[in-house]
Amino acid sequence: MNLISKAIKGRWNEFYAKVMEPTFSHQNSLPSLPLPGLKDTIEKYLKSLSPIVSKEELEHVTSLAREFENSENGKKLQNFLELKSSTSRNWLEDWWYDAYTTNRDTLLTQNMGAIIPKSFMTNTSQIGIASQIIHHLMNYWSLVRQQKIEVTKSRGTNWDMSQVYNLFNACRTPAFPKDKIERYFCTESEGSCPSHIVVLCNGHIWKVDTLQNGTVLNVPEIRNILEVIKTHSCRTDENSILKLTSLGRDQWANIRESMICNSSHNQKMFETISSAVFCLTLANDFVENESHLMKYSIFGSPSNAYMDKNFNIIVLKDGKACLQAEHGNVDAISLFAPCDFAADQFLGDPKLSEKTTLQNSSSTPTVEKVEFLLTGSVSSRIAETEKQFFALSSRINVNVYHYSNFGATFCKSKKLYADTIIQIALQMAYLKTHNKLAPIYETASTRKFYHGRTETVRSLTPDLAKYLEACENSATNETIKTLFFDAYNSHNTLMDAARDGKGIDRHFLGLRMSQLALESYGEKITIPFLDDPSYSASGGNGNFLLSTSFLGYTENGCFGYVVPMCKDGYGAFYRINASRFTFTLSNYFDDATNGDEFRENLEYSLDFIKNVILTNE
Repeated sequence: MNLISKAIKGRWNEFYAKVMEPTFSHQNSLPSLPLPGLKDTIEKYLKSLSPIVSKEELEHVTSLAREFENSENGKKLQNFLELKSSTSRNWLEDWWYDAYTTNRDTLLTQNMGAIIPKSFMTNTSQIGIASQIIHHLMNYWSLVRQQKIEVTKSRGTNWDMSQVYNLFNACRTPAFPKDKIERYFCTESEGSCPSHIVVLCNGHIWKVDTLQNGTVLNVPEIRNILEVIKTHSCRTDENSILKLTSLGRDQWANIRESMICNSSHNQKMFETISSAVFCLTLANDFVENESHLMKYSIFGSPSNAYMDKNFNIIVLKDGKACLQAEHGNVDAISLFAPCDFAADQFLGDPKLSEKTTLQNSSSTPTVEKVEFLLTGSVSSRIAETEKQFFALSSRINVNVYHYSNFGATFCKSKKLYADTIIQIALQMAYLKTHNKLAPIYETASTRKFYHGRTETVRSLTPDLAKYLEACENSATNETIKTLFFDAYNSHNTLMDAARDGKGIDRHFLGLRMSQLALESYGEKITIPFLDDPSYSASGGNGNFLLSTSFLGYTENGCFGYVVPMCKDGYGAFYRINASRFTFTLSNYFDDATNGDEFRENLEYSLDFIKNVILTNE
C-alpha cells in the first residue's frame, strides 16, 4: 500500500470512528408530524395577508375564513385530517410527493441545479475528476448501505434520515395521471442492491458496474472505463432519448409508453437507468464563470442528463463539476452532502496522469451500452424537443453573487441569525426594484419529525412591511432600528413555528387534499377563503414572487438553485459562510423582472442593514 493510499485509509478510519450509531437507528423513535389547529392556522394566514391586500379585501377574506372555521364543512375537513394524522406517522407525506408528481410541467422548471466548488482542481483532466467523483460517491453509497453516515442533529435533536436512504438508486418515472418515484436502494442488512451507474457522453448511454468482488473500483480502473466510453462516444448521438426527458410530463409519458409497447427491450433499458445508483455525464463544453456553470447544470444541453434521475453529476471538459437532481425525491441539502464528501476526499489524491493511471490499473472491467429501439415518430420528436429546450434556456437568467461585506461571524458577534437578516434584505431589494412588496416563500426544514420535509415561512410579515415603510419614508434611525428588530423577531417566531410543523401552507395543502378525497366519495365541499383571489395574491397556488431557501453553512460547499416559482418572480438561494454570503439569483428574461438591478439592490440592502441598523454608521 503506497503512502497516498495509507493516508486515504486513515481518513476513512477517522470518519468511521465518528459514527457511533447506525444511520437509521433513530427512525422509529422520531415524533410524528403534528397537525396544526384550524383556528391557529387561519389566524396566522390572515395576519400574513395584511401587507399584500387592501383593508377592504382583508375584511372580506377574514369574514370568509371565520365563517369556514366555524362551519360544518370546516370541521369535516379538519376531522378528515385528524383521522389521517391519527393513523399515520406523517399525515402529509404521500400528499407532498403528489404535489411534485402531479406537476405536468417540464422538469427543467422543477429540477434543482448546483455546482460543486470543492471539486475544482487545476491541472486535472475531465476524466481525472470524473473518475474520482465516481469512486468517492460510490464509497458514500457504501457507507449509507452500511448505515455509517452520521445521524444529522440540530440543537441536540435527531433528524429524520429517510432522505439519505432515498438519495441513490431512484428515478421519477413519467406516468398518468401522476408520475411515480421508483426506488431500488436498500441497506446491506435488507439485501442486495443495484451497484451500477450510468455514464452519459455525447448523448450515448453506458451502464458501468462499479463493484468487483464487492469492492468499489479504484480510481485508475474507473478512469480506464471512462477512456473507453469517451473513445466510443466521439460522434454525437442526435437521436438520444435523453432529450425527451426534458418534455412536459404528459408528452414524455406518452412517448415512453409507446417505446415500451413497441419493444420489451426498451423496458429493460429504462429499468437499467432507473435502478442505477446515479448518472454521470462527460460533457463536451467549457464555461466561463460560476454563473454560467450554475445555469449550465440544468440548461447547458438536453443531452447532459437523464432528467428523471435522482442524481446527475455533470463534468465539463475542464473538470468543473455541477449537479442536476430531481427535486421531488429529496431536498437540496441532502443532495449536497455526498457531493461535498466526494470532493473533500479527492482533494488529497494525486493529480493522476496518463502514466500513473495505466501503471496502477490491473484490469479494465467491461461496460455495456444502453441502446433503445426507436420508431421514426420518436426520432422526429427528439429533434423538436431540442429546439424547445434551447428556447426555454434562452429565457432563463442565473447569477451567482458573492456578498463579502460581512457574514456569519459578524452576525454571531451581534447575537443575530444571518438567515433572518438575509430574508429582510431580500424583501427590501424587491421593494427597491419594483416599488411594491412581494409574497415570499422561505423553506423551513421539518426533519425533526418522522419523514419530515419542509414547511413554508411566509417571510413578509406586517412588522417587516412597517420597517420597509419607515425606510422609504426616511424615518429617524432610532425608529428604523426599532422596527427592524420587530421584523427580525417576527420572522424568527414564524420560522420556529414552521420547524415545529405549525406553519400555514402545508396545512392548507392538507385541506385541499381532504376536499378532493371527500369529493371522490360524492361529498362536495368548498373552501371559499382559499378560492378568493387574495390567496393567489399572497403566494398561494404557486404564486410567491420570491422563492428562497437557505442552502447550508459549508465553507465553499455545494450550492444551487431552481427557476423562479413565477414567470414574473425571482429565485434567491443562499449559502452562509463565515465572512460572506453566496447567492444564486434566478429570473426569467422578461419586462417584469430585472436580475441585475435586483442583485444591486440586494447588495445595497445588506449594506444598509449592516451600516445603519447594526453598527450605527
